[in-house]
Amino acid sequence: MSNKNKNYIKVLLVVLVFVVAGVIFSCSIRQKTKNADETTVQVEEQSETESEETTETSAEMICVHVCGSVNAPGIYYLSKGARIHEAVDMAGGMTEDADLQYVNLAQEARDGEQIYIPNQTEVEEGKVPDANAGSVEDGLVNINTADLNELKTLPGIGDIKAEAIISYRESAGEFASIEEIMNVAGIKESSYEKIKEHIKV
Repeated sequence: MSNKNKNYIKVLLVVLVFVVAGVIFSCSIRQKTKNADETTVQVEEQSETESEETTETSAEMICVHVCGSVNAPGIYYLSKGARIHEAVDMAGGMTEDADLQYVNLAQEARDGEQIYIPNQTEVEEGKVPDANAGSVEDGLVNINTADLNELKTLPGIGDIKAEAIISYRESAGEFASIEEIMNVAGIKESSYEKIKEHIKV
């Protein structure tokens, strides 16, 4: 083989090496760019998911103030739909002198509500703070907060209808208007006409 041909082959080999190196380098850059893009997308998706979860979590929580005869009075956060007894448990439970019957522990807790647990002396002397006095004011019974005995003070409302009212609001939530009480089983327009001047929401 002549020197000319040898030189020609050497040049071709050098060019080939550069071409292969260029292809490898280009593929490497593309792969790195692809990985970087995928990482960015994953981070963005994760951020969006965390943001959505935070929003959903906030929407599913309520804040209540538990005070009175409990072991650890304070502000507590509960799941929406939680009952008052759950809030009391979070506050360390009732103290020994608490009146166990005064508050309806099965009632659904409301966002922003103050849950006051009175002691037996306060109940006996009629000195319970206004926190639990909201069920009956100005002669009107609040159908969203009234307990069984308070509901039974309404005309034509006995044990069965009072229990039906409590069961309805525990399953369907608070009444949006006094007219909604007609959705309760056993309470039709005739019953509503008797009690509409005595109730509120």
